[in-house]
Amino acid sequence: MSVFRSGDQPPGWCELTGFEFVELSEQPLPLPVDAEKQRLLVTRGSCRLTSAKGAQVLSEGQFADMDAANGPFIADAGNGTAQVLIFYGRWGAELGGCGVFQVTPSDTGDTRGDPVSYPKSTDFDSHYHDCDEYWVIIEGAGEVVVGSRSFEVEPGDCVAIGMGHHHDLPQVRAGVKGAYFETTLEGKKRFGHLWEHTQGPADVRPERI
Repeated sequence: MSVFRSGDQPPGWCELTGFEFVELSEQPLPLPVDAEKQRLLVTRGSCRLTSAKGAQVLSEGQFADMDAANGPFIADAGNGTAQVLIFYGRWGAELGGCGVFQVTPSDTGDTRGDPVSYPKSTDFDSHYHDCDEYWVIIEGAGEVVVGSRSFEVEPGDCVAIGMGHHHDLPQVRAGVKGAYFETTLEGKKRFGHLWEHTQGPADVRPERI
């Protein structure tokens, strides 16, 4: 587990090499392809992405991969405004999920995920993946738990979670909106939230700093 921000150098084990938020308006904005792999995720509003293949409109939570062979890329928000998050990296061809999530305070507590020993006041589930995962906090603040460690996060933080490590968002303040990106599937290559009580033991990669 590691936490870094846009412009920081991620740990060497990360498939994600960087990220940045881009604000869009009605004015077309060129988006260069600066990495081996690049993905655009809409985090607010709607974005029109134009490339050599044509144009597509993406709404919040939708994404598009930006291949240099299909450039140049130009983005705009039509007659409104939008925000996109661009991931840069070197991930493989078989990937997990990608999108936007929200977590709010709850008194009911999660009953789906694996059992935990720490206090919870959200319905988020403790789970693991057959891949590394990255959370980028867009709004709000709270406590993230990865394995045996816990720490506070705020807007602009990127949490890098190694394959097989249980992770959770047990406490939030005023709700959290974030982006998630599950990169190269490995091992059994199962996708989605995995729980030991239903899918069996996690394939935990050694913790990397």
